[in-house]
Amino acid sequence: MGGSQVMGGDIPAWQAVLPVVVLCAATALRSARPAPAVAVGTLTVTVETMSSGGLGPVLIYTDLLYAAALYGAPWLCRLLQTGSITATLATTVVLVLTGDRSEGVTTGVIVALLLISPVWTGVLIRNHKERADTERQRAAQINRLAELDRKTVLQTERTRMARELHDLVANHLSAIAIHSSAVLSLAGTKGEGEKDGAGEEAGAEEDPVLRALAVIRENSVQGLAEMRRMVVLLRSDRGVDDDWDRPQLNALASLVDQARPAADAAALTLHTEFPEHFPEVSSVIEVTAYRIVQEALTNVLKHASAGRVHIRCETGAGQLTLSVDSPLTRPDGRARQRPVAQLTTGAGAGLAGMSERAALVGGIFDAGPDRTAPGRWRVRAVLPLTQHS
Repeated sequence: MGGSQVMGGDIPAWQAVLPVVVLCAATALRSARPAPAVAVGTLTVTVETMSSGGLGPVLIYTDLLYAAALYGAPWLCRLLQTGSITATLATTVVLVLTGDRSEGVTTGVIVALLLISPVWTGVLIRNHKERADTERQRAAQINRLAELDRKTVLQTERTRMARELHDLVANHLSAIAIHSSAVLSLAGTKGEGEKDGAGEEAGAEEDPVLRALAVIRENSVQGLAEMRRMVVLLRSDRGVDDDWDRPQLNALASLVDQARPAADAAALTLHTEFPEHFPEVSSVIEVTAYRIVQEALTNVLKHASAGRVHIRCETGAGQLTLSVDSPLTRPDGRARQRPVAQLTTGAGAGLAGMSERAALVGGIFDAGPDRTAPGRWRVRAVLPLTQHS
Protein backbone atom coordinates (compact mmCIF):
# COMPACT_ATOMS: atom_id res chain seq x y z
CA MET A 1 0.00 0.00 0.00
CA GLY A 2 2.26 2.74 -1.25
CA GLY A 3 5.29 1.04 0.31
CA SER A 4 4.42 2.17 3.86
CA GLN A 5 2.95 0.33 6.79
CA VAL A 6 1.80 2.10 9.92
CA MET A 7 2.29 -0.90 12.19
CA GLY A 8 5.26 -2.29 10.36
CA GLY A 9 7.61 0.49 11.50
CA ASP A 10 7.73 2.58 8.32
CA ILE A 11 5.45 5.65 8.19
CA PRO A 12 4.99 8.38 5.59
CA ALA A 13 7.26 11.42 5.92
CA TRP A 14 4.33 13.81 6.28
CA GLN A 15 2.98 11.80 9.19
CA ALA A 16 6.32 12.09 11.01
CA VAL A 17 6.76 15.79 10.30
CA LEU A 18 3.17 16.95 10.93
CA PRO A 19 3.18 16.48 14.75
CA VAL A 20 6.47 18.34 15.02
CA VAL A 21 5.12 21.23 12.94
CA VAL A 22 1.96 21.43 15.05
CA LEU A 23 3.95 21.36 18.30
CA CYS A 24 6.36 24.04 17.04
CA ALA A 25 3.39 26.24 16.13
CA ALA A 26 1.96 25.70 19.61
CA THR A 27 5.38 26.53 21.12
CA ALA A 28 5.27 29.93 19.43
CA LEU A 29 2.17 30.68 21.55
CA ARG A 30 3.44 29.17 24.78
CA SER A 31 3.90 32.53 26.55
CA ALA A 32 1.00 34.50 25.11
CA ARG A 33 -1.60 31.68 25.05
CA PRO A 34 -0.30 28.91 27.33
CA ALA A 35 -3.67 27.16 27.84
CA PRO A 36 -4.50 26.66 24.11
CA ALA A 37 -0.86 25.80 23.39
CA VAL A 38 -0.70 23.03 25.99
CA ALA A 39 -4.13 21.72 24.95
CA VAL A 40 -3.04 21.42 21.31
CA GLY A 41 0.24 19.88 22.44
CA THR A 42 -1.49 17.32 24.65
CA LEU A 43 -3.85 16.25 21.87
CA THR A 44 -1.00 16.03 19.33
CA VAL A 45 1.27 14.00 21.61
CA THR A 46 -1.57 11.64 22.54
CA VAL A 47 -2.34 10.92 18.89
CA GLU A 48 1.35 10.59 18.05
CA THR A 49 1.99 8.22 20.95
CA MET A 50 -0.92 5.97 19.96
CA SER A 51 0.18 5.91 16.30
CA SER A 52 3.97 5.83 16.14
CA GLY A 53 5.37 6.88 19.54
CA GLY A 54 8.14 9.18 18.27
CA LEU A 55 10.39 10.76 20.89
CA GLY A 56 10.82 14.18 19.15
CA PRO A 57 7.26 15.44 19.69
CA VAL A 58 7.36 14.34 23.33
CA LEU A 59 10.48 16.42 23.99
CA ILE A 60 8.83 19.48 22.42
CA TYR A 61 5.76 18.78 24.55
CA THR A 62 7.84 18.97 27.75
CA ASP A 63 8.75 22.56 26.85
CA LEU A 64 5.06 23.33 26.42
CA LEU A 65 4.33 21.89 29.88
CA TYR A 66 7.13 23.96 31.42
CA ALA A 67 5.93 27.19 29.75
CA ALA A 68 2.30 26.56 30.70
CA ALA A 69 3.25 26.00 34.35
CA LEU A 70 5.40 29.15 34.33
CA TYR A 71 3.25 31.60 32.34
CA GLY A 72 -0.23 30.14 32.63
CA ALA A 73 -3.04 31.17 34.94
CA PRO A 74 -3.04 29.77 38.49
CA TRP A 75 -5.86 27.34 37.66
CA LEU A 76 -3.87 26.00 34.71
CA CYS A 77 -0.80 25.55 36.87
CA ARG A 78 -2.78 23.57 39.46
CA LEU A 79 -4.41 21.48 36.71
CA LEU A 80 -1.02 20.60 35.22
CA GLN A 81 0.37 19.59 38.61
CA THR A 82 -2.56 17.31 39.31
CA GLY A 83 -2.78 16.01 35.73
CA SER A 84 0.92 15.16 35.43
CA ILE A 85 0.91 13.19 38.69
CA THR A 86 -2.33 11.45 37.80
CA ALA A 87 -1.16 10.53 34.29
CA THR A 88 2.16 9.20 35.61
CA LEU A 89 0.53 7.06 38.32
CA ALA A 90 -2.15 5.76 35.97
CA THR A 91 0.40 4.79 33.29
CA THR A 92 2.63 3.06 35.84
CA VAL A 93 -0.22 1.12 37.45
CA VAL A 94 -1.62 -0.02 34.10
CA LEU A 95 1.77 -1.19 32.84
CA VAL A 96 2.60 -3.00 36.10
CA LEU A 97 -0.75 -4.78 36.17
CA THR A 98 -0.82 -5.72 32.48
CA GLY A 99 2.84 -6.47 31.77
CA ASP A 100 6.23 -6.91 33.29
CA ARG A 101 6.52 -5.19 36.66
CA SER A 102 10.10 -3.92 36.26
CA GLU A 103 9.37 -2.65 32.77
CA GLY A 104 6.27 -0.92 34.01
CA VAL A 105 8.18 0.81 36.82
CA THR A 106 10.90 1.89 34.40
CA THR A 107 8.33 3.28 32.01
CA GLY A 108 6.65 5.08 34.90
CA VAL A 109 9.91 6.76 35.83
CA ILE A 110 10.40 7.88 32.23
CA VAL A 111 6.85 9.26 32.10
CA ALA A 112 7.47 11.11 35.37
CA LEU A 113 10.60 12.70 33.94
CA LEU A 114 8.70 13.75 30.83
CA LEU A 115 5.52 15.01 32.57
CA ILE A 116 6.12 15.81 36.24
CA SER A 117 9.67 17.19 35.93
CA PRO A 118 8.94 20.09 33.50
CA VAL A 119 5.70 21.00 35.28
CA TRP A 120 7.24 21.16 38.71
CA THR A 121 10.31 22.98 37.42
CA GLY A 122 8.02 25.63 35.99
CA VAL A 123 6.10 25.75 39.28
CA LEU A 124 9.30 26.28 41.30
CA ILE A 125 10.48 29.10 39.03
CA ARG A 126 6.99 30.62 39.05
CA ASN A 127 6.90 30.61 42.86
CA HIS A 128 10.36 32.18 42.97
CA LYS A 129 9.32 34.95 40.60
CA GLU A 130 6.14 35.59 42.57
CA ARG A 131 8.10 35.84 45.80
CA ALA A 132 10.59 38.17 44.14
CA ASP A 133 7.76 40.35 42.83
CA THR A 134 6.17 40.40 46.27
CA GLU A 135 9.45 41.43 47.88
CA ARG A 136 9.95 44.16 45.29
CA GLN A 137 6.47 45.50 45.92
CA ARG A 138 7.05 45.36 49.65
CA ALA A 139 10.38 47.18 49.27
CA ALA A 140 8.74 49.82 47.08
CA GLN A 141 5.98 50.26 49.66
CA ILE A 142 8.55 50.57 52.44
CA ASN A 143 10.41 53.19 50.40
CA ARG A 144 7.20 55.12 49.85
CA LEU A 145 6.39 55.02 53.56
CA ALA A 146 9.94 56.07 54.41
CA GLU A 147 9.69 58.95 51.95
CA LEU A 148 6.38 60.03 53.47
CA ASP A 149 7.92 59.87 56.94
CA ARG A 150 10.93 61.86 55.75
CA LYS A 151 8.70 64.52 54.20
CA THR A 152 6.59 64.65 57.35
CA VAL A 153 9.63 65.07 59.58
CA LEU A 154 11.11 67.65 57.20
CA GLN A 155 7.89 69.63 57.05
CA THR A 156 7.57 69.49 60.85
CA GLU A 157 11.12 70.79 61.23
CA ARG A 158 10.52 73.53 58.67
CA THR A 159 7.34 74.57 60.47
CA ARG A 160 9.25 74.70 63.76
CA MET A 161 11.98 76.80 62.16
CA ALA A 162 9.36 79.13 60.69
CA ARG A 163 7.74 79.52 64.08
CA GLU A 164 11.07 80.26 65.77
CA LEU A 165 12.05 82.76 63.07
CA HIS A 166 8.74 84.54 63.41
CA ASP A 167 8.66 84.54 67.20
CA LEU A 168 12.29 85.58 67.70
CA VAL A 169 13.80 87.44 64.76
CA ALA A 170 10.65 88.87 63.19
CA ASN A 171 9.40 90.23 66.50
CA HIS A 172 12.73 91.96 67.16
CA LEU A 173 12.69 93.48 63.67
CA SER A 174 9.14 94.67 64.27
CA ALA A 175 10.20 96.29 67.53
CA ILE A 176 13.11 98.06 65.79
CA ALA A 177 10.83 99.35 63.02
CA ILE A 178 8.17 100.53 65.49
CA HIS A 179 10.61 102.31 67.80
CA SER A 180 12.55 103.97 64.99
CA SER A 181 9.25 105.16 63.46
CA ALA A 182 8.19 106.52 66.83
CA VAL A 183 11.46 108.42 67.25
CA LEU A 184 11.18 109.85 63.74
CA SER A 185 7.59 110.86 64.43
CA LEU A 186 8.54 112.56 67.69
CA ALA A 187 11.48 114.31 66.04
CA GLY A 188 9.21 115.49 63.23
CA THR A 189 6.59 116.78 65.70
CA LYS A 190 9.24 118.54 67.73
CA GLY A 191 10.74 120.08 64.61
CA GLU A 192 7.37 121.40 63.49
CA GLY A 193 6.79 122.96 66.92
CA GLU A 194 10.20 124.59 67.16
CA LYS A 195 10.91 125.60 63.56
CA ASP A 196 10.63 129.30 62.75
CA GLY A 197 11.70 129.22 59.14
CA ALA A 198 12.68 127.19 56.12
CA GLY A 199 16.32 127.13 57.24
CA GLU A 200 15.50 125.34 60.47
CA GLU A 201 13.32 122.81 58.62
CA ALA A 202 16.08 122.06 56.16
CA GLY A 203 18.55 121.69 59.03
CA ALA A 204 16.28 119.17 60.71
CA GLU A 205 16.02 117.16 57.50
CA GLU A 206 19.83 117.07 57.25
CA ASP A 207 20.25 115.88 60.83
CA PRO A 208 22.56 112.80 60.62
CA VAL A 209 20.77 111.20 63.57
CA LEU A 210 17.43 111.42 61.78
CA ARG A 211 18.99 110.07 58.60
CA ALA A 212 20.43 107.15 60.55
CA LEU A 213 17.04 106.46 62.12
CA ALA A 214 15.40 106.54 58.70
CA VAL A 215 17.93 104.02 57.41
CA ILE A 216 17.35 101.83 60.47
CA ARG A 217 13.61 101.91 59.92
CA GLU A 218 13.90 101.22 56.18
CA ASN A 219 16.22 98.26 56.68
CA SER A 220 14.18 96.80 59.52
CA VAL A 221 10.98 97.02 57.47
CA GLN A 222 12.68 95.41 54.48
CA GLY A 223 14.23 92.71 56.67
CA LEU A 224 10.85 92.06 58.25
CA ALA A 225 9.24 91.65 54.82
CA GLU A 226 11.93 89.19 53.73
CA MET A 227 11.64 87.33 57.03
CA ARG A 228 7.90 86.95 56.56
CA ARG A 229 8.42 85.65 53.01
CA MET A 230 10.92 83.15 54.40
CA VAL A 231 8.41 82.06 57.05
CA VAL A 232 5.81 81.49 54.32
CA LEU A 233 8.36 79.51 52.31
CA LEU A 234 9.29 77.32 55.26
CA ARG A 235 5.65 76.61 56.07
CA SER A 236 4.92 75.65 52.46
CA ASP A 237 5.11 71.96 51.54
CA ARG A 238 6.28 72.68 47.99
CA GLY A 239 9.87 73.62 48.85
CA VAL A 240 12.09 76.05 47.01
CA ASP A 241 9.98 76.01 43.85
CA ASP A 242 7.35 78.23 45.44
CA ASP A 243 6.58 81.49 43.65
CA TRP A 244 7.91 83.95 46.18
CA ASP A 245 9.67 87.28 45.72
CA ARG A 246 13.26 86.26 45.02
CA PRO A 247 16.07 88.85 44.84
CA GLN A 248 17.26 89.54 41.30
CA LEU A 249 20.51 90.72 39.76
CA ASN A 250 18.81 93.92 38.63
CA ALA A 251 18.25 94.77 42.30
CA LEU A 252 21.99 94.93 43.11
CA ALA A 253 22.10 98.66 42.37
CA SER A 254 19.20 99.26 44.76
CA LEU A 255 20.96 97.15 47.37
CA VAL A 256 24.05 99.34 47.14
CA ASP A 257 21.96 102.50 47.27
CA GLN A 258 20.34 101.32 50.48
CA ALA A 259 23.78 100.89 52.04
CA ARG A 260 25.05 104.34 51.02
CA PRO A 261 23.75 106.27 54.09
CA ALA A 262 25.48 103.86 56.46
CA ALA A 263 28.59 103.94 54.27
CA ASP A 264 28.63 107.75 54.33
CA ALA A 265 28.46 107.68 58.13
CA ALA A 266 31.49 105.36 58.14
CA ALA A 267 33.42 107.53 55.63
CA LEU A 268 33.14 104.86 52.95
CA THR A 269 32.58 105.65 49.28
CA LEU A 270 30.73 102.93 47.38
CA HIS A 271 31.72 102.59 43.74
CA THR A 272 29.87 100.12 41.52
CA GLU A 273 30.73 98.56 38.17
CA PHE A 274 27.67 96.69 36.92
CA PRO A 275 26.83 95.70 33.33
CA GLU A 276 24.05 97.59 31.61
CA HIS A 277 22.10 94.38 31.07
CA PHE A 278 22.45 91.33 33.25
CA PRO A 279 22.29 87.93 31.53
CA GLU A 280 19.38 85.57 31.94
CA VAL A 281 20.26 83.17 34.74
CA SER A 282 18.31 80.78 36.93
CA SER A 283 16.59 82.11 40.03
CA VAL A 284 18.97 80.11 42.25
CA ILE A 285 22.00 81.88 40.74
CA GLU A 286 20.27 85.26 41.16
CA VAL A 287 19.53 84.61 44.82
CA THR A 288 23.08 83.39 45.42
CA ALA A 289 24.67 86.43 43.77
CA TYR A 290 22.37 88.87 45.56
CA ARG A 291 22.97 87.33 49.00
CA ILE A 292 26.74 87.21 48.53
CA VAL A 293 26.87 90.91 47.64
CA GLN A 294 24.49 91.71 50.49
CA GLU A 295 26.61 89.88 53.07
CA ALA A 296 29.83 91.36 51.66
CA LEU A 297 28.41 94.88 52.00
CA THR A 298 27.36 94.13 55.57
CA ASN A 299 30.90 93.01 56.39
CA VAL A 300 32.29 96.14 54.75
CA LEU A 301 30.11 98.38 56.87
CA LYS A 302 31.13 96.47 60.00
CA HIS A 303 34.87 96.09 59.49
CA ALA A 304 36.26 98.21 56.65
CA SER A 305 38.29 101.35 57.24
CA ALA A 306 37.46 104.66 55.65
CA GLY A 307 38.08 104.82 51.93
CA ARG A 308 36.78 103.65 48.59
CA VAL A 309 34.85 100.36 48.20
CA HIS A 310 34.66 98.75 44.77
CA ILE A 311 31.70 96.51 43.98
CA ARG A 312 32.02 94.78 40.62
CA CYS A 313 29.90 92.36 38.65
CA GLU A 314 31.29 90.92 35.42
CA THR A 315 29.96 88.32 33.01
CA GLY A 316 31.76 86.24 30.45
CA ALA A 317 32.91 82.73 29.56
CA GLY A 318 29.71 81.26 30.95
CA GLN A 319 30.22 82.62 34.45
CA LEU A 320 29.29 85.52 36.69
CA THR A 321 32.11 87.12 38.70
CA LEU A 322 31.32 89.17 41.80
CA SER A 323 33.95 91.07 43.77
CA VAL A 324 33.83 93.50 46.69
CA ASP A 325 37.13 94.97 47.85
CA SER A 326 37.48 97.47 50.66
CA PRO A 327 40.29 99.17 52.61
CA LEU A 328 41.68 97.50 55.70
CA THR A 329 43.27 100.71 56.94
CA ARG A 330 42.81 104.43 56.42
CA PRO A 331 44.97 106.30 53.93
CA ASP A 332 47.12 107.50 56.84
CA GLY A 333 47.74 103.89 57.90
CA ARG A 334 45.56 103.92 61.02
CA ALA A 335 42.55 101.71 61.57
CA ARG A 336 39.14 103.29 61.32
CA GLN A 337 37.45 104.21 64.59
CA ARG A 338 34.25 102.19 64.39
CA PRO A 339 31.06 103.03 66.27
CA VAL A 340 30.30 101.05 69.38
CA ALA A 341 27.65 99.03 67.54
CA GLN A 342 30.29 97.81 65.12
CA LEU A 343 32.81 96.73 67.75
CA THR A 344 31.07 93.39 68.24
CA THR A 345 32.87 90.60 66.43
CA GLY A 346 31.01 87.91 64.56
CA ALA A 347 31.65 84.21 64.51
CA GLY A 348 32.63 84.09 60.85
CA ALA A 349 29.19 82.85 59.85
CA GLY A 350 28.96 85.42 57.06
CA LEU A 351 32.02 84.18 55.19
CA ALA A 352 31.00 80.56 55.76
CA GLY A 353 27.50 81.27 54.45
CA MET A 354 28.82 82.96 51.30
CA SER A 355 31.19 80.06 50.66
CA GLU A 356 28.40 77.52 51.12
CA ARG A 357 26.07 79.42 48.79
CA ALA A 358 28.70 79.49 46.06
CA ALA A 359 29.55 75.81 46.50
CA LEU A 360 25.89 74.77 46.27
CA VAL A 361 25.62 76.14 42.73
CA GLY A 362 29.02 74.85 41.63
CA GLY A 363 30.82 78.19 42.07
CA ILE A 364 34.10 79.31 43.64
CA PHE A 365 34.45 81.68 46.60
CA ASP A 366 37.45 83.23 48.31
CA ALA A 367 37.95 86.06 50.77
CA GLY A 368 41.08 87.60 52.24
CA PRO A 369 43.69 90.30 51.83
CA ASP A 370 44.12 91.40 48.23
CA ARG A 371 47.62 90.40 47.12
CA THR A 372 47.57 92.83 44.20
CA ALA A 373 46.59 95.79 46.40
CA PRO A 374 48.16 95.77 49.90
CA GLY A 375 45.99 97.15 52.64
CA ARG A 376 42.73 96.03 51.04
CA TRP A 377 40.35 93.13 51.66
CA ARG A 378 38.67 91.37 48.77
CA VAL A 379 35.64 89.10 48.57
CA ARG A 380 35.32 87.29 45.24
CA ALA A 381 32.79 84.76 43.97
CA VAL A 382 32.68 83.10 40.54
CA LEU A 383 29.27 81.58 39.79
CA PRO A 384 28.17 79.61 36.73
CA LEU A 385 25.45 81.17 34.61
CA THR A 386 23.55 77.88 34.80
CA GLN A 387 22.95 75.98 38.01
CA HIS A 388 24.98 72.82 38.47
CA SER A 389 23.15 69.73 39.79
